[in-house]
Amino acid sequence: MTRRSPPTRVLPPTKRECATLERIGRDLTHKDIAAEFGISINTVANLAANAYRKLGAHSAAAAVLAHRDAHPWCGSRIDFGPILERIKASRMA
Repeated sequence: MTRRSPPTRVLPPTKRECATLERIGRDLTHKDIAAEFGISINTVANLAANAYRKLGAHSAAAAVLAHRDAHPWCGSRIDFGPILERIKASRMA
């Protein structure tokens, strides 16, 4: 008989993770986000990494786009212009 682990349920991003992704989408650095929130840069990196994992993304751009499509969790519409322009530029290069 083999043991099976119970199915893992991925939780939605927390409010702080959503706020971090919003700021990443506005092209702020981790250092800027840390200063705004009053937390360490490592904490910002952990928040971003947790959000990426929860959204199934492997990059900041993919996470921001996935977050935009998952707005029931954070309830706000933000302008993703800066990050979208960077994605378009990287695709054309």
